[in-house]
Amino acid sequence: MNLNAKTPVEQITKIDYLTIVFTPDEVARLRFNARLAFGNGDFSSYKEAYNAMLCADIFDDNSTDLEIDVNETVVFNSDYYCNELFDINLSGSSKYRQYKSIDEIPADERKHFLKNVVRKTKRYKTLTSLIEGDISKFMHLLNTEVATAADRLTSDTLSWSYRDNSGGMFTYEKSATLYRHDVNSGVIAWGANNGGVMISFTGTGCAGLDIPKLHDMLKKIPNVKITRLDIAYDDYEGKRSVLDYFQNLEEGAFCKTNQKPKWSFIQTGELQKISTEEQALWRKKHGWQKRYDCVANGGNTLYVGSRKNGKMSRMYEKGKQMESESQPNWVRAELELRSVDRVISLDALLNTDAVFAAAYPAFAFITAERLEIRTTSRNRQNNGALIAERLERYCVQSYGKYLNFLRHIKELSDTDIINQLTKGLNPWDIPKSINQACITPPNQMELTT
Repeated sequence: MNLNAKTPVEQITKIDYLTIVFTPDEVARLRFNARLAFGNGDFSSYKEAYNAMLCADIFDDNSTDLEIDVNETVVFNSDYYCNELFDINLSGSSKYRQYKSIDEIPADERKHFLKNVVRKTKRYKTLTSLIEGDISKFMHLLNTEVATAADRLTSDTLSWSYRDNSGGMFTYEKSATLYRHDVNSGVIAWGANNGGVMISFTGTGCAGLDIPKLHDMLKKIPNVKITRLDIAYDDYEGKRSVLDYFQNLEEGAFCKTNQKPKWSFIQTGELQKISTEEQALWRKKHGWQKRYDCVANGGNTLYVGSRKNGKMSRMYEKGKQMESESQPNWVRAELELRSVDRVISLDALLNTDAVFAAAYPAFAFITAERLEIRTTSRNRQNNGALIAERLERYCVQSYGKYLNFLRHIKELSDTDIINQLTKGLNPWDIPKSINQACITPPNQMELTT
């Protein structure tokens, strides 16, 4: 399939759930600095390092340490002096009212207190405003370009909207419910302390999206990432039953490696009373009273894989679930992918058939094409510095003589050499091996269930 084609090939599978995260460049720089600080072992957790970066941006201080010395010379880059803001928060909080100064607060609580102070500063509110500005742009494009032609209304009436919730969700500070024609179709959650914004579309929401146009829009959004992608295949005639998939499981058609996935099989139905004669025969044969037969007429469901590992499939009898009279044999197979040790490319949106078929051998009947969403190896925690040392050694062996040529033969300055070799790169573009050695930033692996 040509992903650049103007008319994409029609897919027989569809996107049934989609979650994306993105962040303004300004916030991305803070996350990058926090990743480096944590990788160097300067902090015990990524979250602690990220809060330190927020503090470092607000305080007129070269240090990124959370243990900031509070005195009259330290000033916020906002409307208040440091001591004044600390005093206001100390006296106004029942939790910290017992302390006379910031120095008396225990170390662990002091970090939490400083984070709360950061949230009340002008700088922090500016970062949150940047994120909310990106949400407004996203919603505008959603209504004007990404919504399907049939889904768009007049310029005065928008098909997509959102309403703020009273609190946050998934550890994000703020949240809102996403509506399509006033029908609940997803959620939005955001906050500067969470490193950006998360937008989730339910099946109802995905039905109103022009996927190729959504793909084009996401390519232009800074630091965008898919954290969850659900793909569904509907077999309305029931040519492949849930029991057929169960047989595929026993045949090994859900195993791609030597590691075997976990599974569960659920049956639902009704109790059907048996006759008095049948009860007597059962009691005589088995020694206990049986009054009902369990009739599995409510539908079967098979789960394969684990959500926490980032890949799971479920096959169930949708026709029985919906009590459909026109399509009673309807069977749905769903693939759920999450960004756990894997990168879900934006191109997966355009070729869901190939992604679905590549997930398991049992799904290979969908298409001959394959688009693998490969897993990445889990590196040991805190080994980012070791990986950097190894890459430096390889760089000296491979390119040391070439760099020597640029400096002494071509007589380029050190700055010119660096600029020439890093042309077109963003400040946070670093080797994947180093990036993967560090803990994922907060909420980049959202936990929607």
